[in-house]
Amino acid sequence: MAIKNNSAQVLRASAAVGLAAVVYLLFVAGGVIPYAEGDEVKGWIKALLLMAVIFLFRTGRVDRSSVLIVGAFLGVGLVLGVLELFRSRNFGFALEKIDGAILASAFIALLINKGCERNGRNSFYSAFLLWSFFVLLLTVFYKLYFGFFEREVRFFLNGPIVYGWILGLCGLLSFDQWRIKGGLKYLVFFAAFFVGLLWTESKGSVIAFLVGWAFYLIFTVRRNFGVILLGFVLCVGSYLLFSEFFDEVLSNSRFAALERLFTSNLTAVDEGSVGARSVLLEEALRGFWENPLFGIGLGGFSYGEYVYPHNQHLEILAELGIFVALLHFAFVLFSFIRSDLIYRTLIIFFATAASFSGDSSYLRFLYAFCLLGLIWRERIGLVQR
Repeated sequence: MAIKNNSAQVLRASAAVGLAAVVYLLFVAGGVIPYAEGDEVKGWIKALLLMAVIFLFRTGRVDRSSVLIVGAFLGVGLVLGVLELFRSRNFGFALEKIDGAILASAFIALLINKGCERNGRNSFYSAFLLWSFFVLLLTVFYKLYFGFFEREVRFFLNGPIVYGWILGLCGLLSFDQWRIKGGLKYLVFFAAFFVGLLWTESKGSVIAFLVGWAFYLIFTVRRNFGVILLGFVLCVGSYLLFSEFFDEVLSNSRFAALERLFTSNLTAVDEGSVGARSVLLEEALRGFWENPLFGIGLGGFSYGEYVYPHNQHLEILAELGIFVALLHFAFVLFSFIRSDLIYRTLIIFFATAASFSGDSSYLRFLYAFCLLGLIWRERIGLVQR
């Protein structure tokens, strides 16, 4: 009997890791429509993910509250998306944005909710962290072979921006799991994901992570002073021990752009692209003022070699106009208000990260956790009733 129970637990844990892997790959690929402009391999990967998603939804039920919330999101998002396709000057790019922001967000939220229902929320996120740590190890071996400190070399499955976002997500989830369940394993995960985040040299991701982590610490201090004390000791202790190393590394890396930002020593082109991005933001605002009601059209932003302004909130404003932008901000704000602590933290993290980099297909990160915050709140309400 004990052997059967152990076998069932192993199968259940394996299924959770498998589901976590599909969720992870959805974050990576950015959608399920079998199309990726200039990347045929990515198109095939999306096709395989679509089949995996269909299979997973055919096995087991999906709770009614999540279907209603995600269904409303899909309905509004797809209607707006289809209307935008008709007036887009860049059909392929517009399609990828809809795929990432709408379809990927919906499927990720439903699959994570499915995993939480089957295994419990903490157990499913533990499985997601285990899979993510495995991918981090593969990434280390990949980069050791092709160029460990060369940012131009892909971080195995992703470029540095998306991978920085994933590592930031895993770092925050690891810290939350440690606070709830304790255990050295989650502190090891947290340290590994944080170091990996610094490794990407993605400034926006690091800033967003620190903002999200600070928010989390502030709102847990009342319940557990040790949590915020640990965070403070880790930060101060790391700096005191490695201050010379940090100073040398920072002065020769993309993070040096942060110093230039505070000293207003910006140029149009530099190692950190701060000056270039400030120009892109101005161009996005100019596009908005050209057509403030309905924008310049999905995928319509263009400035030199850049096809998005590296600020997803301004990108929506410029390409879709004031009405859709207000809908976007209202959805994010309402989700934040209705969510619990960890989902609020992740919403802050991805909303901040979206202000620094990525096109609107990256909204799959922000929107997925907005939806999960609403779903989780609704589930708690149903249990209480």
